[in-house]
Amino acid sequence: MVVPSATCGLMGCSYDLPSYEYGADELNMLADSLAVSLVGYDAFTWNVCSIRPEQSYGVTIENPQWYTYEKVTQNDIYSGRMLLNLYKRELNKVDYSALGAADAATYRAIDYALNTYNDYYSSQYAAQFSLMGGSFINATGGYVSDFADTCENYAFRNENDVKNLLSLTVSTKDAFVSYLNFADDRAQSGYPLYDYTINAMQDYLDKVAKQGTDYYLYSLTESMIDGATFLSETEKDRYKTEYSAALTDCFMVGVRELSQGLESYKGNVETTEESYLTAYGNAGRAYYEWMFKQKTGMRNVNMYTVYNDIYQAYVVYNAGLQTAKAQAEQLETTNKAAFDDYKAYKNGDKALLGLDEPQEMMDYLKVAAKKIVPDLKSMPEITFKYMDDTAAEISNALAYYLHSPIDEQNATERITINGYTTAGNPAETLTVLAHEGYPGHLYAYVNAKENGTSLLATLVNCSAFSEGWANYTELALLNNIAEETDDVAVKLYCNESYYATLTGYVASLLNDMMVNYFGYSVEDMVKLGEDRENAQTIVERLMEIPAAYVPYGYGMHVMVELHNSAKAALGERYDECEFNRALLSEGFAPTLDRAKSITSSFVSKKKSAA
Repeated sequence: MVVPSATCGLMGCSYDLPSYEYGADELNMLADSLAVSLVGYDAFTWNVCSIRPEQSYGVTIENPQWYTYEKVTQNDIYSGRMLLNLYKRELNKVDYSALGAADAATYRAIDYALNTYNDYYSSQYAAQFSLMGGSFINATGGYVSDFADTCENYAFRNENDVKNLLSLTVSTKDAFVSYLNFADDRAQSGYPLYDYTINAMQDYLDKVAKQGTDYYLYSLTESMIDGATFLSETEKDRYKTEYSAALTDCFMVGVRELSQGLESYKGNVETTEESYLTAYGNAGRAYYEWMFKQKTGMRNVNMYTVYNDIYQAYVVYNAGLQTAKAQAEQLETTNKAAFDDYKAYKNGDKALLGLDEPQEMMDYLKVAAKKIVPDLKSMPEITFKYMDDTAAEISNALAYYLHSPIDEQNATERITINGYTTAGNPAETLTVLAHEGYPGHLYAYVNAKENGTSLLATLVNCSAFSEGWANYTELALLNNIAEETDDVAVKLYCNESYYATLTGYVASLLNDMMVNYFGYSVEDMVKLGEDRENAQTIVERLMEIPAAYVPYGYGMHVMVELHNSAKAALGERYDECEFNRALLSEGFAPTLDRAKSITSSFVSKKKSAA
């Protein structure tokens, strides 16, 4: 979560603006100011978001430090509320009715951000929220693995970038150890870390430390420096020495000290019979509700209604999946050759459509996407790389796309693939690249950039729309492949994968809500018929990532329903590309409530034009 930084103030734009209603220029000043206040002086975020942060947003980064843990105080909460109230006052001066479409979308992005963080700071549990939701320490490496991701995705555009990443590396020695204060505050507040989390974290840290100078960050940073054409050979040699020393004397020291320090926090909770949020009681439920609202942008939410809605969807989706599986069983006896091909697609022994390399998959997707989305104004160059093995083994991500800088036109877009989880499964890799690239995240973001999205919308986008959209594009791709082929095995594989995707995500969301919101323990799930070992695995998998499946499960469900409702209402007048153009007309991730309004307006206009 991005937390407003009270120290950033209003960047000078609130007190000297005129008192009459503001227009588009003042609105966009306010949007940029709020974006700066949310990001603060986080070097990595600015490196990713902007190639010219000083010129574009008036932000200069000097001697940055890696994230350290600091307990949220009542004064922090009060300052956060005051800052948000100041921004709300300024937003209320904007004449919304006079804004064009793009500026109206910016207005709604500001309103969404202010409402989200106001809910956070206004909660009676605000002081506890940072302890509940902090990902400083978790089973997948916490902010130590985040640092490795930062190095992988940090761009060296000038010497100041080289200095900043070096400063971040040096600061990890103290920053990593500060996370022990997080463990201590959790324990002192009655929310201690479970041994499961500590053991998994230590296992990750020890694997990193054991590699020593063979750890990939040594060779990675050396390669980054070699590629910095603005540095002389003498400067390159100097920075290589400094980076190697920083990794050895700071990063590795911090890793080892954190691992050793965590040992003293074992024994508070030796079993994982229930999730962290369940152990927190009402405060945990309040945190889950806040996260649901933050991820969906929905203001009025009843979690029981949400659960029932998703459960009914699960029944429908699972019925489709079981039908597909029954068809596969019949195929084994009626067409053994086709059945063998179908199994080969599922097992990864055969590439769907003969596509088994990322680049050729993306080339295919760029063409296939024409049936789903309008063409971009210009086709971006897309490159691929693979995660480091240590990170890949514990990562939940099959791949990820990192946004190009908002102020960089015609940027090269990059997708990172988890070779550990995608190895030997080309058919799944194809849909993953549809999700991350065309016509999923990458397409939606580049489209938004071409239409003038704001920095703020990039930072506070609605993840349920973003992930729901990307999941929907996977489903649309599978449907299109099935429709365009006479191959029985391909049709069956695509149909089963379609329903397996729907069923899998909504089932994960149901489990997430049961474990993290409704308080189901391992014993509760066993009573419902779940195998104990599997119930234990579910709790351990979900307890550190509460509401993580809201964007994927709920967002996907809503996106499917929006498309189905538009198709049903318009019949032959429905056009997939035209509808998706409308959905993405207000940036790459408006709130779900806004997406519903866009859909309603689209249908009404099409009907009235008939």
